Amino acid sequence: MKKQRHGYNCPDDCWELIFQKLREDDERDMYSISLVSKQFLSISNRVKLSLNVHDETLPLLPNLLRRFRLIKSIVIETYNHQDIDGVVHQISQSGFLNLQAIKFWCISVPPRDGFKALALNKNIKNNLKVLDCSRLISMQDKDLVLIADSFPQLEELRISVRDDMYDDDEVAARITDDGVNALASKLKELKKIVFQGNACFITDQSLISLSSNCVKLREISLLINGSAQHNLTEDGIDFVVRHSRNLTSLSLELPSLQPSAFSFTMENPFTHAKNLHSLTMTQKLFSDKRICLVAKARPPLKKLNVLMGFMGQYPKIYGALKMLLQACQSTLEELTLGGWYLRDAAITDLAPYLFNLTSIHLHDHALTSVTFYTLTKYCPLLEKLIMAHSRGQVMDTFSRGYSHKNYRMRHLDISGNMLLNDTALENFGQVCPNLRFLCVRKCLRLTNVGIGEILRRCPKITQLNINGLQVSDVFGRYFDDHSVLNLKTLEARMTEIDDKGMAMIGNRCRNLQYLDIGYCNEVTNKGVMEVVTNCARLRDIDLIGCQKVSTYISPEMAFSRRRSFIDEVVTVLVNR
Repeated sequence: MKKQRHGYNCPDDCWELIFQKLREDDERDMYSISLVSKQFLSISNRVKLSLNVHDETLPLLPNLLRRFRLIKSIVIETYNHQDIDGVVHQISQSGFLNLQAIKFWCISVPPRDGFKALALNKNIKNNLKVLDCSRLISMQDKDLVLIADSFPQLEELRISVRDDMYDDDEVAARITDDGVNALASKLKELKKIVFQGNACFITDQSLISLSSNCVKLREISLLINGSAQHNLTEDGIDFVVRHSRNLTSLSLELPSLQPSAFSFTMENPFTHAKNLHSLTMTQKLFSDKRICLVAKARPPLKKLNVLMGFMGQYPKIYGALKMLLQACQSTLEELTLGGWYLRDAAITDLAPYLFNLTSIHLHDHALTSVTFYTLTKYCPLLEKLIMAHSRGQVMDTFSRGYSHKNYRMRHLDISGNMLLNDTALENFGQVCPNLRFLCVRKCLRLTNVGIGEILRRCPKITQLNINGLQVSDVFGRYFDDHSVLNLKTLEARMTEIDDKGMAMIGNRCRNLQYLDIGYCNEVTNKGVMEVVTNCARLRDIDLIGCQKVSTYISPEMAFSRRRSFIDEVVTVLVNR
């Protein structure tokens, strides 16, 4: 640091490290930092690595591309899908960009002319690693060929093959082995491939081609749903597992899977999966025998997702699952079980094999608070727990046997639990005092008393979702407490929050950055201004459906704050 007349001046590289950390926490903080000085403006321009393109930013796109010359990722989220080629063409004209990722998060036909324009930019053609086309429609085999020819260095590719059509002149999406074979033969650097949608007409030949040609392939994800008429069999899956030696992730969410034509083969294909860290499987894809094969192979699984129920096969499948969890207990960190209709006794039975988990996602089960207490006690490393839409009869059975603390837990989602009451929520807060994120959306028996109590017991909560609750505030019996809460995000859509509740939010949530009070019919301009005036860090406020809030409130907000986030408010109000 250089000593100046009025103190010390930090060199630019130190400021860059500081700004990078701030950007990781919340990139929107860069907006205000860039206004401090020309030095900070220059540094903040350099540390910005991604750019989101919306309809509002389209007129400014050429200037933004010149300003942020070090961006590595562009996300296109425009609603004007008719001019998507024009947007991509503007990006292609920025010869100094060193783009590594382009993501199309807009519903549009593939920008075929735009792809060709990007390919003419040597920087982009040689450096683009990630292409996300998961929102594009009408994708054809010829588009896969065009992508492979245009971006030969791709390492990650997401393809949508939904048959949605928004215009009469659009062609329905259809992907076959021909397109996948052409793609696989040209993308030698490919490490991750995702196909999703209901118009993927592929066979084992596509899997064989990918596995044989893309030797660096690590992740394969097939999210094929609905009426998709694929002809994938167990043989194709086995070929991938056996020959893709670098495979770390296999996700199979398919409506069906044809049995193996070589069922007499004695070899266990999963013995070759030495690097398999993530496995996702759904109903009808894996029999209990195949799950046992995975267990016997003991791959180093870190993430396991078993989705949807197994109908009458439950006893056999449950036994195989228990065997698999036992085999992978020392490596498994993330577990998702969905639609099994498990009960507390089953979770208690499995708990001894879950001690290494950091994340558990359970949804659509018949669970009660017993499962919460069991998992927080027997999983000391647990940081994230999702128990959504549980249908257990009793939600709280707190006792001295559960008087433990889990200081690692940060994220708790218990949304949609119709029987969750204030007492149970308060006890959850007592067990997990270091919560940062809490979602109790549509837990209709909760009141502001329970919400206020858990906020008091868990003062580190920064994100709270109470959408759909019949509460007028989030403070309960502590409404006259003047301590400041640490909330940064509050989602309170379709609640009974009124102007009095808004005044309390404004006075006690001074760090609030995002507020959603959509369809809160008791909020008026007065309540909105209480928050806008007192919450100096507020960036976004969603007022859609607030009938008592004037559409002309934006000038008053702008005069009060003179902050750029007001543009977001105008958009919400106009569209309500």
